[in-house]
Amino acid sequence: MVKIKKLRFFWCIAILGVCIAYFFVTTVDSVFTVHDDILTYMQVKQGALWQTALNDARHGRICHIPMTLLLYIPYLFNCTVVLRIFGTAAVVFDMAALYILIKNNSDRNTAYLSCLLFIAFAGISNQHNLLVSYIAGHQIPIGLVLLSLNEFTQYYGNKHQTTTLIKSAVWLFIASFLYEACAAYIIIFLLISMYKNKGNIFGNCRKILYDTHFHILFLLIFTVIYLVWRSFYPSDYDGANLYFGNIPKSIITMVIYSLGMTPGLPAFAMLIKKYITKEEFFEAATPAMLIVPLLTAVTFYFVFPKIKNPKNKGTLALLCITAMLTPNIIISFTPKYAEWTSKSSYSYVTSYYSYFFMIPLFLIVLKTLFKKETKAVLISMSVIVFAAAFAAAAGNTAWNVYFGKNLDRYRAFEASVQDDFFDSLGDKTTVYIPDYKGIHHDMNITKAFASIYTSSDIRFTNNRNEIDFSAPVVFLKYDPSSKTMIAGSLDSSFTANDTFYIYGENKSQPVTTFALE
Repeated sequence: MVKIKKLRFFWCIAILGVCIAYFFVTTVDSVFTVHDDILTYMQVKQGALWQTALNDARHGRICHIPMTLLLYIPYLFNCTVVLRIFGTAAVVFDMAALYILIKNNSDRNTAYLSCLLFIAFAGISNQHNLLVSYIAGHQIPIGLVLLSLNEFTQYYGNKHQTTTLIKSAVWLFIASFLYEACAAYIIIFLLISMYKNKGNIFGNCRKILYDTHFHILFLLIFTVIYLVWRSFYPSDYDGANLYFGNIPKSIITMVIYSLGMTPGLPAFAMLIKKYITKEEFFEAATPAMLIVPLLTAVTFYFVFPKIKNPKNKGTLALLCITAMLTPNIIISFTPKYAEWTSKSSYSYVTSYYSYFFMIPLFLIVLKTLFKKETKAVLISMSVIVFAAAFAAAAGNTAWNVYFGKNLDRYRAFEASVQDDFFDSLGDKTTVYIPDYKGIHHDMNITKAFASIYTSSDIRFTNNRNEIDFSAPVVFLKYDPSSKTMIAGSLDSSFTANDTFYIYGENKSQPVTTFALE
C-alpha cells in the first residue's frame, strides 16, 4: 500500500512537471505579444533603467517605479528563451501560492488538482495575457495576494496571532504597490472575516474590523502615498482615472474581463480570427497536443475521488465568484477599458487574476453536480477535462505560430536598424514602412529605438501622404517568406529601386525592382 501511494505521488508530480514543461515548449516563441513589451525591450536597450522607471511614474502612477524595474529584469539577458523561462517561473510561483492557499484550507488533492488544471487549461492570447506578456512583472502581485489570503485564513485556523495578520497585510500592501487593482481585494478579506465570524456583519462588526484593521491601515497608507504622488504628477493615463458615467457598461466590462480566461476561449478566438492558416497549424501540431491532455485527464480520473467534499459549497462558490470579479472592479470603472470591451476586447491583465479562482470554482461545481462518483461519472468528467486541456494545447500551438511570425519580424527589424545601411543614411531621411504601425503604435518611439544604433536624424512613417521627396526617402518592407527586411531607395512614384536584403541568409543580395503599393 505504501509503495502504491509513493507511486501515485511521483506520478502526480511527474504529470504536473510534464504539463509545465509542455506549456513552456509550446509557448517558447510567444514573446512581445503586446506592444508594451516591445517598448520595455527598447528601454532596456537604451539603458538608464532607474531614470526610465521614474519617468514612467511621473505620468501619475507611483507603482510604475517597482513594476518597471521588475519588467526590465528578464530583458537584460537579451534572449527570448530566457524571457519565457522568467515568465514560466513567475507563473509557477503563482501556482505554488495557489497550492499553499488551497492545501491549508482544504486538502492536498484539491490543491494539486487546482494547480494541474490551472496549467493544463491555461490559454495564451494577444489580449494582454499574463501567461506570455508583462514578463515577471504583473504576474507577481496575484501570487502575493494568494499568500496574503493564506496567512489571513491561517489566522482563523489555529494561529490567532497578530503577526499572522500583519504578514497578510504586508503581502497585500506590496501587491497593491505593484499594481493598484490589487487594493480591491480588501473586499475578499472583509467577506472572509464576516464568514468566519458567523456571517453576522452587524453583531460582529468590531471583530471584523479588528481582524482586517492592519489590511485597512496599510491600504490607507498606500492610498495616501498614491494620491500625494498624483497631486505632484497628475495622471495622463485614462486607464487610471475613475469614471462612473455609464455604470451598466462598467458592470458588463467587469463580467467580461472576469471570464476572459475561461478555458477554451483563447482557442475559440484564434479559430474565429484566423490569424494563421490550417496548413501552418497542422505543421506545428505534435502528438504531445493529444498525449499531455490525455495524461491530465487520466490523473484527474484517479485524484478527483480523493478530494474532500467541501462543506458550505454555496458559500465557497460565492467567494470564488466574488474573487473572480474583484480584480476587475477598478479598471472596469475607467473610460479606457470600458471602451475596449466595446471594441471586442474580451480579456486583460486582471483576467489572469480571475483565472486563479475560476479553477477551484470548476472543481466545486463538478463536486456539486456529480455527487455519486460512479465510474461513468468519473469518465464523463475526465472527458470534459481532456476536452478543455486539448483546446488549450491546440490554441496555444496556434497562438505560438502567430506570435512566432511576429517575433521573426521584430528580429528582422532590429537587425535592419543595426545594419551599416542605416549608418549611411543622412539627416532628415524619411524611412517609409508601409506595413508597420511602429513600436508601441508610435513612429516617434520607433525613431528612438533606431537612434540606439545610429546617430542620423531619420524619420519613420507609414503614411505616404507625410512623405516629402525633397529629402532622401528609403523604404523598409518585411518579406515573411525569407524572414528578412528589404530596404532601398524610393522615388516619388513609390517604386523601389536598388533594393537589397538587409537581414537574413541573403543579406545584401540585390532583388528585382518592384512597386510597394
